[in-house]
Parts: sequence; structure tokens; C-alpha cells
Amino acid sequence: IRKGEYVGFNGYSGAGKSTLFNLLLGFLKPQSGGVYVDAIPLTQDNQPAWLGKIGYVQQDVFIFQGSLAENVALGCKDIDKEKITNILKQVCLDKWANELLQGMDTPMGEYGKRLSGGQRQRIGIARALYKEAEIILLDEATSALDNHTEMEINTMLAGLRKVYTGLTILSIAHRESSLSYCDRIITID
Repeated sequence: IRKGEYVGFNGYSGAGKSTLFNLLLGFLKPQSGGVYVDAIPLTQDNQPAWLGKIGYVQQDVFIFQGSLAENVALGCKDIDKEKITNILKQVCLDKWANELLQGMDTPMGEYGKRLSGGQRQRIGIARALYKEAEIILLDEATSALDNHTEMEINTMLAGLRKVYTGLTILSIAHRESSLSYCDRIITID
């Protein structure tokens, strides 16, 4: 996988797609062979630096009771609202955020119950962009979405190429349509 490439992984349930991501994250250790980043093996010593470059977006994005801005900045004390404004535009949440009563300072409520699946996924991707991740791992990120919303998110992901030229996206999905924005698709069986 080369820097700046968008690669999709598909295959049947249990084929090892999520296991692959757990290996890439360093959560699992290979029984043989290894995980190499720029010809350097991923080890316990360099794993923290590697994880600092990764944004991980799961199928069910956790939303806490803080504001939209706090949910995007996730754990940052000094929130750069101008940066969040730009990112919300890039992930197509700007119009929705502007319609909120308090804009990006609007509380998201208990576990973000009022958010749609598409909004949750976009917030997860916004978190990765706010963190300035070089690699985004999407683990079945669009599987619970309807076809229209999935297509909107795929279009948004394809559009990120224009803004983040070196961004690498690795995406797991069961349906090939979910990976339409990818440069190539690897089937795991």
C-alpha cells in the first residue's frame, strides 16, 4: 500500500478483514512474517508513533455528551474552531452545523441519539482529519447506512483527495459498492 492510495478490503464475514486492521494497528502480533511501515517492522517501541498517524473510524462512532466541536476535537483542550469549520465543510457537515441552535457549540446529547448514521460517520472522519491523521482506517464505516447516504459519504471520501494529497485510506466493507471511491480492492478469502 502506497502513501496517498485508497485501498478497499472486502470478503465474507470471518475472512480476516478486521484481523488485518488489528494487525496494522499493532493490537495483534503476527504469528509469522510481520507488519512493515516504510520497510521498518512495527514493534512495541514504535507502535505509539505509528498510532499517532492513524485515524480509526468504526461502524458505530461513539458520540459523547459534549458539543459538536468537542466531539470532533476529541480530547483536545484548546479547540481550533477555524480548523473545525474547515473540516466540517470537507466532510459535508457545514450546512447542518450552521442550522444547529448553537452551531458547533451545540451539545450532541446523550450518546448522540439525535444524529443520523451518516452524521456519526462524518464526525468520525472529521476526528481523524482534526487529528491530522496520515492514514484513515474505515472498519465497515458505511455498512449501517442506506444506499443514498453511503454514496454521499463515498463521494465525500473521494473529494478528500483534493485537500489531503498524501492521505491514505484503508476501508473494509462487505459490498463492493461501498468501496467505489477506492483505487483498488483486495478480496480476502
